[in-house]
Amino acid sequence: MRWDIGLQSLWMNISKISDTVNRNMSRDMKNDVTAIFFSCRRLKLLDRTLETFNAFNTYPLYELIIVNDSGDKEIHETLRKAYPDYTLVCNEENVGVIQSMDIGFKHIKTEYFFSSEDDFLFVKTGFIEDSLAIMTERPDIEEVWLGNWNTHPTEEEVLTAGGIEYKMVKDNYMRGEDGNAWHGFSMACALRRMSDYLRVAPYADVPYHDTIWHREQAIGEVYHSLGYRTAILMNEYIQYNGYGQSEYVTGYEK
Repeated sequence: MRWDIGLQSLWMNISKISDTVNRNMSRDMKNDVTAIFFSCRRLKLLDRTLETFNAFNTYPLYELIIVNDSGDKEIHETLRKAYPDYTLVCNEENVGVIQSMDIGFKHIKTEYFFSSEDDFLFVKTGFIEDSLAIMTERPDIEEVWLGNWNTHPTEEEVLTAGGIEYKMVKDNYMRGEDGNAWHGFSMACALRRMSDYLRVAPYADVPYHDTIWHREQAIGEVYHSLGYRTAILMNEYIQYNGYGQSEYVTGYEK
């Protein structure tokens, strides 16, 4: 074995670890963050989401929460055995993702929380740190996207907060033919603030028309009316993993 090559490899690994440590120490670690995941019956998807989240998250978490909306006692027991270190919130009956969010958010004890559904794969480190860098400087940003999985248009200008580059998600975007403006709010995967949620809560009481996706749009309309915007990080930190496996077929499900 050539020792110069071995030492070079060791030094590169040490440098990577040092860069990660220095990066974390340079951010405001006083901001406690809770991670909360929402799932219904898709255990395999949830397992993969949590596996990749734990592999790529580099921010210390206050608490990890799983909200399961299946109403299935066997699934609940499976989760208890698989994730003994998580706080489990198991709905006795299926109430839908919107009401599940209201139920789950009541268990959060921190101002910042990372919320995700069960169909995302995490592929890059630093997503909570980078999101915090933006949100601590921009109180008008309600959430920070980790990737543009739904191809919503963004503004051209590249902005910087805490050394992190980002763009603004375009508001007043007329998506589809229903005549409703979309402003970037998503139930999917983002860092959020509890104080922002409480200004709109409970989500289940926000009036809407038609499908589950219109409920998402209606909640976004309320946030927009309060002056909130959505930001998106420049790099792709996640990949969508739920194609063809949605719990929603018509959109009229809970």
